[in-house]
Amino acid sequence: MRTLILLALAGLGAQLVDGSLGMAYGVTSTTLLLAMGTNPAAASATVHLSEIGTTLMSGASHWRFGNVDWKVVAKIGVPGAVGSFLGATALSKRS
Repeated sequence: MRTLILLALAGLGAQLVDGSLGMAYGVTSTTLLLAMGTNPAAASATVHLSEIGTTLMSGASHWRFGNVDWKVVAKIGVPGAVGSFLGATALSKRS
């Protein structure tokens, strides 16, 4: 139970930093998780999994308020997704 509370507090602290500055969720939460004794692979996986939810909600909010230019999303998102997939594939093949 103690670990769960510490993880929740780390997430809260990271989200407060991210919400006030508009960046640094990953850096803050990874640093806090490592300081709590989490191994680096688990800290990275935890941060990336939680960023899926926060990014999804942020995107939904922007979409709801009409702040999304779909032409720009296509120009940036499609090549970014392809590049991310190819980079992850290359890294996984290298190990």
